[in-house]
Amino acid sequence: MNWKQILRLSGTMQSIIGLFMLIPTIMAAYLGEWEAFRAFIVSIAIIFIYVTIILTIGRSWRSKSLTVRDVYLFVTLTWVVASALGAIPLYLTHTTTDYTSGFMEIMSGFTTTGLTTLSDIESSYHSILFWRSLTHWLGGMGIVVLFVALLPLVGVEGFQLFGAEAVGPTKSKLTPKIKNTALILWLIYVGMTLLETLLLSLGGLSLYDSLTVTFGSVATGGFVTKNASIGYYNSAYVDVVVTIFMVMAGVNFSLYFALIRARITDVFRDSELKVYLSIFFVATTITTISLFANNVYPTVATSLRYGAFHVASILTTTGFATTDYGLWPPLTHAVLLTIMFIGGSAGSTGGGIKVTRLITMFKLGVLNIKSLLHPKGIFTLQTQNERIRWKTVNSIAGFVAIYIALVLASTLVVASAGYDLLTSFASGLISVGNIGLGLEGVGPAGAGFGGMPTYVKWFLSLMMLAGRLEIYTVLSLFTRTFWRK
Repeated sequence: MNWKQILRLSGTMQSIIGLFMLIPTIMAAYLGEWEAFRAFIVSIAIIFIYVTIILTIGRSWRSKSLTVRDVYLFVTLTWVVASALGAIPLYLTHTTTDYTSGFMEIMSGFTTTGLTTLSDIESSYHSILFWRSLTHWLGGMGIVVLFVALLPLVGVEGFQLFGAEAVGPTKSKLTPKIKNTALILWLIYVGMTLLETLLLSLGGLSLYDSLTVTFGSVATGGFVTKNASIGYYNSAYVDVVVTIFMVMAGVNFSLYFALIRARITDVFRDSELKVYLSIFFVATTITTISLFANNVYPTVATSLRYGAFHVASILTTTGFATTDYGLWPPLTHAVLLTIMFIGGSAGSTGGGIKVTRLITMFKLGVLNIKSLLHPKGIFTLQTQNERIRWKTVNSIAGFVAIYIALVLASTLVVASAGYDLLTSFASGLISVGNIGLGLEGVGPAGAGFGGMPTYVKWFLSLMMLAGRLEIYTVLSLFTRTFWRK
């Protein structure tokens, strides 16, 4: 294990986090939120000391390629330390009741989960809430991917770092150099951020609200600065804009690069995009019909507005809400619960199992049926362009199995604290899937996570991290094989 190089990279990564923390620090001074300002100054000082010590220890590192173990440890360490340091302002300003809650809140931010421990969001400092939302934006495309884009990491090191954090089973390069790929992804991400911010501002939102809502939308995160989430604005225009950008954020970002390169045919031929949009439209149609047929809303248009928004919010694992869908008909609950298992596309900012994995598992099921009917036949799994290697199929099958196992384990942990079955199951599902908003006790009108015991918060924080880093990256650290020489 190349410890000095891991520490050196970790220290550099945290210095970038510290630079981003200067933004809410300046905001706190401008708004006269002096308690928050002091908390940010203390936090930045702690980050400075940490970075100085770590870089001093790692200054004599030997220049050599990172191994897979080095990469997995570095990426996991980056997210854990970033959450630990990022939670300090929340704890010092008493925004959260204790440090554990603050850590969970910021881990929820960086992993774009969006579940919260805060009972009264609007009573918090604006600068603290902005920092909370900014962690969404940093974690959406990936803080390590940003690191690769900004710093001269080349060759196998950059590709391994990119692959360990990028979401989804497909982590191909858009350009020959992985640094350029990371930079392109971030430029597309920034472009979407600026566009949505502009559109929300035209809809009457302040720059502060436009930015925080945008951070949660393009990162599929879910944090907002209002207790009523997006429902606070009570605007059909805002709902439509946010719905569109949530759906866009759930699309593989490499397809946007193809659009920029005028390779429109590649976009329309993408099978994952077709399935992803089909799921969205079918789920929206069923939800809309159910809402209108049960007289929840007086018109089809209003039913479509609320139905499409919440389907997009859950499918893309954003976790925004405009109303208490816990009062909706049971069929809509079944639809929302079903799409909680799906998530966005590979290469998007969405969480969940991912559409492409479910497509592969469905094809595997069909292939197994064919092989039973034709024992002597030889079958392969095929995408629109190439054959899927069995190594990839096994990896996907293992991922889905472990994913479900982690959801069930989380259900048991939450239930051990005395919560009902649906709340416990939803808590596990929205933590591992980075969804942030579920049903019953963790639904729009639920009590949330603030009152949960400390051990439950730490466990769910680990589950959020595992889900965001595609499970294998984190869980490999808990195996004996990883630590063997």
